[in-house]
Amino acid sequence: MKPVWIVDDDQAIRWVLEKALARAGVPTRSFSQSADVLEALAHDTPVALVSDIRMPGGNGLELLRPVSYTHLTLPTILLV
Repeated sequence: MKPVWIVDDDQAIRWVLEKALARAGVPTRSFSQSADVLEALAHDTPVALVSDIRMPGGNGLELLRPVSYTHLTLPTILLV
């Protein structure tokens, strides 16, 4: 099963989401900034993307634009 990618600058939020998804048997891959996600998307695709909406160095809405152009069917959740 492909992982759900989690993007959040707050390590504690990433940890909580990782643990919750792990309990449900869902693998995860975490990122602390949107630039790393865009780089990873050039080589791999997750089953879904969960992103914080407010992050330094590129927020969730800014991340959503290029992702929606290159991965049209990728389910994306923005956390407010």
